Amino acid sequence: MGNRINSLLVLVVVILTSLTSCKEKHFINDVEYRNQVHKDYLERRELAKGRENQLFSVMDNGDITLEEREALEFLYAYMPFSDLADRDGDFYLEQVRSAFEARDFFSWGNTIPEDVFRHFVLVYRVNNENLDTARMVFFDELKDRIKDMSMYDAALEVNHWCHEKVAYRPSDSRTSSPLATIKTSYGRCGEESTFTVTAMRAVGIPARQCYTPRWAHTDSNHAWVEVWIDGKWYYLGACEPDARLDMGWFSFPSTRAMMVHSNAFGKYKGTEEVNHQTNLFSRVNMLGNYTEAKKVTVNVIDEVGKPVPDAVVDFKLYNYAEYYPIVTRTTDSQGVAFASVGKGDLLIWAAKDDAYNYAKIDVRESDNVTIQLARNSGDEYVELFEMMPPKGVVNNINLTQEEINVNNCRLQYEDSIRNAYMATFPKELGKFSNENLTEEQAWHYIHNSEGNYAEIQKFINDNSKKTDGLFLNEYLASMSMKDLRDAKADVLQAQLIYYKSKDKYPKDVFVKGILPARISNEFLYCWRDYLKKNFAPHFDKNVTYSDVLDWTKNNVTIDVEGNYFNCPISPMGVYELRYSDKHSRDIFFVAACRALDIPAYLDNATNQLFVYENGDWNIVTFEEGKPAAETGMLVLTQPKDLEIKPVYRTHYTIAKFDGGDFVTFDFKNDERVENYPVKLELEAGYYMLSTGNRYSDGTTMSRLEFFNIVLGKTVSKQVILRPLVPRDEFYGSIDLTAKPQKSDERSVADFIKKDKLVVCFIDPNREPTRHLFKDITAYKKEFEKWNGNILMVIPSDKRTDAFDRKKWNLPENCIFMYDENSEWMNRILSSTNQSFVDNYPLVYIVDEKGGLIFKSEGYRIGTGELIYKSL
Repeated sequence: MGNRINSLLVLVVVILTSLTSCKEKHFINDVEYRNQVHKDYLERRELAKGRENQLFSVMDNGDITLEEREALEFLYAYMPFSDLADRDGDFYLEQVRSAFEARDFFSWGNTIPEDVFRHFVLVYRVNNENLDTARMVFFDELKDRIKDMSMYDAALEVNHWCHEKVAYRPSDSRTSSPLATIKTSYGRCGEESTFTVTAMRAVGIPARQCYTPRWAHTDSNHAWVEVWIDGKWYYLGACEPDARLDMGWFSFPSTRAMMVHSNAFGKYKGTEEVNHQTNLFSRVNMLGNYTEAKKVTVNVIDEVGKPVPDAVVDFKLYNYAEYYPIVTRTTDSQGVAFASVGKGDLLIWAAKDDAYNYAKIDVRESDNVTIQLARNSGDEYVELFEMMPPKGVVNNINLTQEEINVNNCRLQYEDSIRNAYMATFPKELGKFSNENLTEEQAWHYIHNSEGNYAEIQKFINDNSKKTDGLFLNEYLASMSMKDLRDAKADVLQAQLIYYKSKDKYPKDVFVKGILPARISNEFLYCWRDYLKKNFAPHFDKNVTYSDVLDWTKNNVTIDVEGNYFNCPISPMGVYELRYSDKHSRDIFFVAACRALDIPAYLDNATNQLFVYENGDWNIVTFEEGKPAAETGMLVLTQPKDLEIKPVYRTHYTIAKFDGGDFVTFDFKNDERVENYPVKLELEAGYYMLSTGNRYSDGTTMSRLEFFNIVLGKTVSKQVILRPLVPRDEFYGSIDLTAKPQKSDERSVADFIKKDKLVVCFIDPNREPTRHLFKDITAYKKEFEKWNGNILMVIPSDKRTDAFDRKKWNLPENCIFMYDENSEWMNRILSSTNQSFVDNYPLVYIVDEKGGLIFKSEGYRIGTGELIYKSL
C-alpha cells in the first residue's frame, strides 16, 4: 500500500513539474536581451501610467503564461504612442495568443528562429494602419487551406487568397485596417502590402513591408512584401500573385531605386545596415537585396573648416517636385555621416540650427562629399540642377509556359471571386426618402461607400427628418472618401452636432470649425462627447482657445520619436496618455476646441492651426514665445509661353524654412492652387519654390528659387519649368500594313489619323498600367481635342474580366483590342531589335511613316503628360 502511495506521489510530482516547466517556458531565451526588454517595459509602463488599468491589468491575469507575459512585455516596451493610447491589454493578449497558435499549428512554426518570429510574426502592426482583429480572422480562414503545404507554397497560396480579396486602386494616404480593406476590396500599394503582411503573419510566416520612400526615375513610391522562408528572405507583389517568389512587376524598377527601407519593431539585431535607430525601432536598409548599393560618406564642416558634430544630413532625391529625404543621418563627433544608396544623382543637404548648405553628388562617379555650413536663411537666389536616376538592370526569370498559364488562370478565377463580392454593392439608390439630402447627394455617399454601404445607408436613414440646425450634407461632405468606406454608423451619429449658436458665430464658421468629425488624416473616433465629459471640467464656462492651448502645452509631452509609425493618436488617447507627437497634439487641440464650442481647424496643407475669434480666423501656434502668425501674400503666375498648366506636386511645390531645412506644403488637390494666378496667404518667412520637368528616361531639369515673404507685403513669382531640349529619339520602324488583331481587317495605317498614333501594350491587372490610365485620364480633354487614336492593346494572356474600362473615364479616342499570343507586340520588338520582359505598360508613338518616335516602358508616373507633350 505504501509503495503504491509513493508511486502516486512521484507521478503527481512529475505531472506538476511538467506543468510548471510548460508554464515557465521562456519566450525570449537570450537572458541579456530578456532583461533589457523587461527594463524597457517597466519604463514604458511608467510612461503610460495614465492608462494603467486599460493596458496592464491583463498582466495580472491568472492564466497568462510566462511565454505570453514576455511577449506582451516586448510589445509594450516598444509599441508607438498610438498603440499605448488607443487599445487595451485584452487586445494585445489576443494578438499574442493568436501568433503562438499559428506557430504551434503549422509545421514551419518550430523552424523559425526566435528573433525572426519576435520581430516579423508576433508584431501586430505593419505600418500606420488602424488596428483590428484581422490576424484571428485570417488564421481561421486560411489554416485548412495551407496546412499541408510547404512554407514556400503556403506563402504563394496566401498571396493568391489576398488577390481574391483585394486589388490595386489609388486612394488617399490614410491606411485602412486590413478588415476595412477587405470590405472595400481594393487599396493602394501601402494598404495591399499591410494587408498581405498581416495575412502572412497570421499563419506564422515571417513577413515585412518593404518600400522605396520615393522613386528616382518617376514620381510616387511603392511598397511590397518580403517573406522569410526556410532561412531566406524572398520578395513578392502584395495581392499580385506570381508563379514564383522573387517576382513582381516592380522587379526592374527596384533596380533603379536609390533606397529600399523596412521598419523593424523593437531592438533589432539583424545583419542589415541600419539607416535610423531609436530605442523603439530600427529602419533597415534593404537596397542591396534589389540592386547594387554604394556607401556615400558626407563630411560636414563649419565656416572655418572645423568638423560639425550632430549635424542633420539628408540624402535627397527629386520626386513630386521636391527634394525628398530618402535617408536622414546625424554626423558623428568627427562631422561624418554615411549611407549606402543607389547609383544615381542625389542632393545632400546638411544643417545644424539655422545654418545649412547642400551639394549635388553623382553616386555613379563619387562616394564622398564635403559640405560647409555657410548658408543662412534670407538669401534670395536661383539654383539649377540636372538630376539623373540609375539605369536599372533586367533580371530574367525563365518560367515555363505551363507555370504562366496556370497562374493566369488562377488570377482570372480570383478576379471573378472578388467581382462577385463587389457585385453585391448597390447599383442604384432604390427607394429613398430623406428631407436633408437630395437623391443625387445620397447616391454620391452610398455609391462611394463601396462595401461599407450598409453603415452609410443606416446613418442617412437615421437622419431622414428635417431638423433645425442639422446640416447633413455638409457633415458628410467633410468626410474623406475613405471615411465613407470604413466609418461606422454609430460613430458618425455620435459625432453629429447641431447648429444652435446663431448669435455666437455664423453658419459658415460652424460648418468649417465645429461640425466636422474629420480633422486631418486620423481614423474617426467618438471624441466629442468624451472630451465634453472628461476635458471640459478643467475649465469654467468662459473657456477660450488660449486656455486649451495652455492646458495642452502644460500637460501633453511632445516626443518626436515615440509615435514612430506616424499613426495619429486619437484625441482621447492624447488626453489619457499625455504623450504625443506634434501632429496628434494638433488634432487633439482642434478636437478639444470643437468639443468646447470653439471653432477651430487644422490647415493640412500648411500644418497651421486656426481658431475663430473676434469675427475672424486667426493662426495660433504652440511654439514658445511666438505670437499669432504675421502673414504676407505669395502670388504665383504661369509663364505665357508654357504649353501646359503647372500642377502642384507634379511640376512645382512651395516649402518654408524651418530649423535648417525647407518643409514642403501639401497643396495637392487643394482648390487654392487650381487656377492662376495662385494667391496664398502665408506666414512671413524664408521660402523655396521648387519646379521640375522630366524627360522620358526620368532625368529631371530642376530649378530652385529662394525668396522671402514679408509681413503685409505681396511677392510675385512665376512657376518656371526649364524646357526639355528635344532629343533625337528613334526606336525603329514598324510595318504599317500589319493588322494589330486577327479578328480585325484594319491595318496600322488605318488607325493613324492626322500624323501620329499612340500604341499602349498594357496589363490591366497590374498597378503600372492603372497609373497609365490615371495619367491619360488627367489629360482627357487634351487628348480628345487632339483626336488621334490611342490603341490600348491587351496581350491575350493578360486578358481579365475584372477590368472595366468604364471605371476609368478614359478619352473617347481610346480603342481597346486584344493581341493574340502577343504576336503584334513581338513582331514590333523583333523588327526593331528591342528586348522586353513583362515590363508593362509599353508605350509607343508611331508617325505617319511607321517610325517609333517615342517609347516609355514600365512603371512611370506622368506618362500621360509625356505622351501629350510629345504629340
